[in-house]
Amino acid sequence: MRRSLPRLEQIEAFIEGARGPTFRAAADRCALSAAAFSRRIQAFSDHVGARLFERTAGGARLTDAGKDCFAELEPAYLELRRIAEKVGDRGRRDVTLSLSHSLAVGWLIPRLEKFRARHPDIALTLKTDRGARGVRSGEADLGICFTDIDLTGLDHVDLLNVAATPVAAPQIARAFAEDGLDRYPLLSVTQPTDLWDWWTRSTGRPMPSGQVTRFEFIHALYETASQGLGVAIGSSPTVWPFLEAGRLERIGLPVARFPGGYQLAAAPDRKRRGPVGAVWHWLEEQAAATPQLA
Repeated sequence: MRRSLPRLEQIEAFIEGARGPTFRAAADRCALSAAAFSRRIQAFSDHVGARLFERTAGGARLTDAGKDCFAELEPAYLELRRIAEKVGDRGRRDVTLSLSHSLAVGWLIPRLEKFRARHPDIALTLKTDRGARGVRSGEADLGICFTDIDLTGLDHVDLLNVAATPVAAPQIARAFAEDGLDRYPLLSVTQPTDLWDWWTRSTGRPMPSGQVTRFEFIHALYETASQGLGVAIGSSPTVWPFLEAGRLERIGLPVARFPGGYQLAAAPDRKRRGPVGAVWHWLEEQAAATPQLA
């Protein structure tokens, strides 16, 4: 009687688990919960009929049987992935990019007309997602993620630096005195938290005494500030549309630079697809041309 093959998702879980460095990281790459990932590993072990991993203080490592299985299976798995990608890519000119709502509205969308002029044959879909789950699961071809997102196992490069300085509506900016922050409501965002505290620590200035009103979306923050309702922490690159339109102005206070910034990421096999590579290079060009707060 011919033995049945294991399910492909079980093979994928085993391959990613063998690649490490931890089961948690492997589960993230498969876009699975830890429990669901463990069930797939156990189902594959049961199918093979051998113990493939052993527990250690640091997590898990391959047994000798697991090492033999990985050595035999990984090349076949990679070849299957390559063939599936190649067949699926025929005639495809659509690319899905994941990024945060704030970066989409404040940086990417104003540049989409340039993208369409450069690549009229590529249909670009935007998926709002601050993390890398969509890239790992295959729902997104590319992702722009902040520096706090784990990109282990993905190809990634630094894309955009981030800096911040207080900004306000023109009528406030023109009348602003250097010690005037205490006179105005302070505006910020919910994530990252405590931006005003971070800015004062980074610039050596005293923390203003006013209460801070926080907004979930940075576009709402800038809209509120542009109506003269307070002084906002404006961060590059998202503040530039408001500065260039004259709706917000800098008020002469120092710029603080974040230790990290935005990174561009993709699965290595997905990045090799022609349209995805074209979008990748276009994003790098646009980032290089983005002004810096100085």
